[in-house]
Amino acid sequence: MGKISVTALGGTREVGKSALLLEAGGTRVLLDYGMKLIPKEHPEFPPIPEKVDAVLLTHAHLDHSGSLPRLVSHGHDVPIYGIDITREYSELLLYDAIKVAKLKGHHIGYGPKEVRRTLNNFRPVEFNVPFRVGDLEVTAINAGHIPGSAMFHMKYDGTSVLYTGDFNTVPSRLMPPASIDDIPPVDILITESTYARKEHPPRAKQEFLLKEIVIETLKSGGTAIVAGFAIGRLLEVAMALRARGFKGKLFLDGMARKSTEITEYFSNRVRDADDLKLAVRTITSVRNWHMRKKITKRPNVVLTTSGMLEGGPVHYYMKERKEDENSTITLTGYQVDGTEGRRLIEEGKMEIEGEETWVMMKVNQLNFSAHVSRSGILKLIRELKPESIMVVHGEESEEFANELEDKMGMAAFSPELGEEIIF
Repeated sequence: MGKISVTALGGTREVGKSALLLEAGGTRVLLDYGMKLIPKEHPEFPPIPEKVDAVLLTHAHLDHSGSLPRLVSHGHDVPIYGIDITREYSELLLYDAIKVAKLKGHHIGYGPKEVRRTLNNFRPVEFNVPFRVGDLEVTAINAGHIPGSAMFHMKYDGTSVLYTGDFNTVPSRLMPPASIDDIPPVDILITESTYARKEHPPRAKQEFLLKEIVIETLKSGGTAIVAGFAIGRLLEVAMALRARGFKGKLFLDGMARKSTEITEYFSNRVRDADDLKLAVRTITSVRNWHMRKKITKRPNVVLTTSGMLEGGPVHYYMKERKEDENSTITLTGYQVDGTEGRRLIEEGKMEIEGEETWVMMKVNQLNFSAHVSRSGILKLIRELKPESIMVVHGEESEEFANELEDKMGMAAFSPELGEEIIF
């Protein structure tokens, strides 16, 4: 059996800047190459490797894709393998990253030219169809996280590796669960661990709570603002409201408008294309400032970015309704420490357009996570029975690896940043 080494360039004992360099034989591939967005600070990036032959991109979120244009700016014009829709989402997010960096005065090391070159390097692959990258035989497997999200199974000289990227083992409105039954035998498992020590609340209960919040807000004459991530999350929210019998109009604002168009075009990448179509019919895209102003003048439901209240159209709606106790702001995901969303939950105030302001609206937080929970990770491990487990992409990944080793007798570890593991 040949030697395989994995070097942790980023995203190991943290969530953000996912980047692992896998070497097998004479082949060196990057497993994702993301950036870490830090509230109120400059983003962080993984180091540039000396040599790389290809990138395996699990999905488009910036913590997995955001450093790709830095590769080409350092002369690494290499193929980037991923599912077709991942390229379109990446285009949307990478150009937006440039825009946000300009607004905040951050230097991210690339511009539109590098993004164009990055997108030209994209090579679409299909789920469950093996392809070769140098000495590796690679297969993409549905990860169930967002449309197009993939796990990568790699084989070299009798040894097999599975890199999960972000995955989910339970179905959502938008996505089928990860295709665990399609995974060939695995010797080395590299798994995300975002929620490795937590269980998500039942999704059905979260959906009913959301519907209740929206209906009560409208009844009392307020505006129901729902903040979420542009890719996947707000569409999931729209589908959940429709499935739970909400018949009213939904306004969609921010980057989620374009993301929804992309998802519609690639409707073969979602759980149920008909469900998606029906949900999209309930959505009205907010096209201009005139529409925004009209929406806030009467009771309406607005689904908008950004998910952690760091910027985007949500600030306009909140500025207009912040003193209205009948209006609501519902956060649909985890709020990172230091974000305006976390401050709003903890302190009841936030910064809107550079001004510190108290928010009198009712604040709600629900869990519509697209990540696997603890039981799902353990289920994957039990089904695959790998010889070694590398735990990455989690703030408690070291603790989880120790737990797997000490309490369950598994060969598990969480690498330090920069550490090279040789199998």
